[in-house]
Amino acid sequence: MFSIIIPTYNEKKNIAPIFHNLKKINYNFEVIFVDDASNDGTDKAIKDLIRKNKKKNINFLLRNNIERDLSRSVMDGVAIAKFKYILVMDADLQHDFNNVNLLFNNIINSDFDIIVGSRFIKKKIDSNLGLLRTILSLTIIFIINLLFEKKFTDPLSGFFVVKKKIIKEYKNNFFCRGYKILFDILYNSKKNIKFKEIEINFKKRKFEKSKISLRILILFIQQLCFTLKKRT
Repeated sequence: MFSIIIPTYNEKKNIAPIFHNLKKINYNFEVIFVDDASNDGTDKAIKDLIRKNKKKNINFLLRNNIERDLSRSVMDGVAIAKFKYILVMDADLQHDFNNVNLLFNNIINSDFDIIVGSRFIKKKIDSNLGLLRTILSLTIIFIINLLFEKKFTDPLSGFFVVKKKIIKEYKNNFFCRGYKILFDILYNSKKNIKFKEIEINFKKRKFEKSKISLRILILFIQQLCFTLKKRT
């Protein structure tokens, strides 16, 4: 029923815990790991997982592109997804698997196109995200809400479930580069997209490091300009 797309880059230590946490999901699902040419053995960890769990519905894509790109990884995953709903979540275990059922519950038998897991519905400062990243995220979200008619508490979230047909139908409108694929779906798909935001538990990263960088920020500025230009 659900295709869970998990982009990975140097998340070797998180692969086994991810599989363990999948047991918390109450729905039928497949998992699609899309690895961005990791150099720490993440691909081997995923292949080992698949080999040891042959009856599980686990797929693996390895992107050999020179330029790492989460949005393109997600789109590659969507291209082979079997089911009508797509769940996107990070591989760093900061997205609580207990919230997956909550996202699924809210889109099943509803007319929503997308359910977004928001970090900022009730609390604005999240210690698990980090003070500087929280301030940066809230500043960007403020600018987005200032520039566009659609208002969201967290259009930068990496944790959401969406009807696959929305991505398939509007993918040619997407910027489709960078690390904010949700922004593309919310602002570059159909104008009257039906959405709901729900509060999620955002956990502290245990392994590896955040991928935030100047390049990622520049790509998002380009994505923002691309979206604004489409409206002129």
